[in-house]
Amino acid sequence: MSVIPTWISIVGVVMTVLSPLLALGGVFLGSYLTRKSDRELDVWRHREETMRMVRWAVEQILEGEDAGTDAGVVTLRSLMRSELLQAEDYDLVAALTAAVAIDRIGASAYADIADTDIEVVEGDSDHG
Repeated sequence: MSVIPTWISIVGVVMTVLSPLLALGGVFLGSYLTRKSDRELDVWRHREETMRMVRWAVEQILEGEDAGTDAGVVTLRSLMRSELLQAEDYDLVAALTAAVAIDRIGASAYADIADTDIEVVEGDSDHG
């Protein structure tokens, strides 16, 4: 009659207990990596949509038609208040909005469309 050595039975018990725990750990790791990539993809999608809207609005403003200019400025202003615009893109969109809108429609019209608590500052011809 053969007797199983004690160390083999201990290894068998440990493997029986650890294998489901290792599988559970793999599931948690896979879930974490999937959620991380989903968040990164969501950031990328928001940025793409933001830049698409900015491009459209600037094109509308630069075409020079009154309705298109108003729509472009309103779009840029709304985008600046939107959750779609990410914090790292805010300065770019704000500067672009001010530069394009003030040059095209003037400071007073821009101030009417803008928030009432925002001060509009025009640059001179040498500094934009």
